Amino acid sequence: MTRKRVLAELSEELKAITLLRRQLDRPVSPGTKAGVAMLGVLNRHGEMRVVELAEHLCLDMSVVSRQLAHIEQLGLAVRRPNPTDGRSCLVSPTDAGREVVAEVSRTHVRQLADATATWDRADLDALAALLGRLRQELAHAPLRPTAALRGEVEGADALPQTAPR
Repeated sequence: MTRKRVLAELSEELKAITLLRRQLDRPVSPGTKAGVAMLGVLNRHGEMRVVELAEHLCLDMSVVSRQLAHIEQLGLAVRRPNPTDGRSCLVSPTDAGREVVAEVSRTHVRQLADATATWDRADLDALAALLGRLRQELAHAPLRPTAALRGEVEGADALPQTAPR
């Protein structure tokens, strides 16, 4: 199989795994599913400004503001004025928000444990190492817009033009 074909298959497998991970979040109480990623970022990186949260999630500020308002109402996150910049506020997870993240994490680990129950330790170690390496490489790779986003395909003139990051 050619390298191009292997990479195309890898891309498809990663998409499929992403969809499966989203399904794992379904049992999370109604209304919190959209905020799980937000709570995960806050739990992992600590208190931050809303604009930083939007950057971590690669989401528009309006989307983050709506989701944040919702998880605040549920008591999963809290905002406070930024003491160094009165124009912004800082967001952090509450104890209840941290527990939601912990429960989702436990669910993901249980699912992985079940799915890989017949795997040997060497295969698991190799997969973890390779996925970690792939994540690092992707994090440092230049973003390349698709041909459609660059306006190089028929009908693409209706799509928004984006500048490479």
